[in-house]
Amino acid sequence: MTVDFNNLQSSIRKSLSDTVEVHQREDGIFMLDTSFAFPDGDHYPIYLREANSGNLELSDLGQTLMHISYENDVDALYRGRRATHREQIVSQCDVREKNGQFFVETTLDQIAEALFRLVQAITKIYGLTEFGQVQRTSDFNKELREILCRKFDEDRFTEGYLINELDSAEHYPVDFCFNGTNRDPLFLYGVHNQAKTRLTTISLSHFRINGLQFDSIIVFEDQLEIPNSDIARLETVSGTTVSSLAAERELEQALQVHLD
Repeated sequence: MTVDFNNLQSSIRKSLSDTVEVHQREDGIFMLDTSFAFPDGDHYPIYLREANSGNLELSDLGQTLMHISYENDVDALYRGRRATHREQIVSQCDVREKNGQFFVETTLDQIAEALFRLVQAITKIYGLTEFGQVQRTSDFNKELREILCRKFDEDRFTEGYLINELDSAEHYPVDFCFNGTNRDPLFLYGVHNQAKTRLTTISLSHFRINGLQFDSIIVFEDQLEIPNSDIARLETVSGTTVSSLAAERELEQALQVHLD
């Protein structure tokens, strides 16, 4: 491995605000310990090694699918609609898949961006084990949008907003963006499960690391259904939170504070 351990650790901490620990194995492969974990508490498997091209490669070394296999049929991810969604995730997150491994080629100065993409992919792929929630997710998003449309004209907000000045903006869509005020833009996210909680945390962390100025509101479908550890991580990077979609008055008050 041509990468110096101290240089790598310093670069990652500078990019990710000390949120990632780096350990080196005896075989020279680096392990990146992030705060993201599977439901059983095991942290996401993130490894860094030199790629054949001479660049760096961030990889899960096949451990994501191994972890899924403990309680799920991995082959189901390669059949039917789940296969289609898995392929879409790989494409949208701009990662590669080979022999059961998910990986990203990068350079040292782009390692933060690459890490966010790989963590996104792992989160979404694991989320396919909860495939039955797809319709529920659609219903939640529709209901949230209907509430916003009752409160505001549709020209006050943009759904699926992309931050054009941000590199790889397509990987970090904002559920709803409110503009047209004297304040910073307001990003509103609907959060219905653990996976969306983590993806929102990733996006907001990425925005802050890149120096974006914004306010945010998080609307949970039901906050009591989300593990406390995931909520705690989200609250370190988010603004106002609304405990449930049923708390419509609470949401209205939060919006008034930011938009009046």
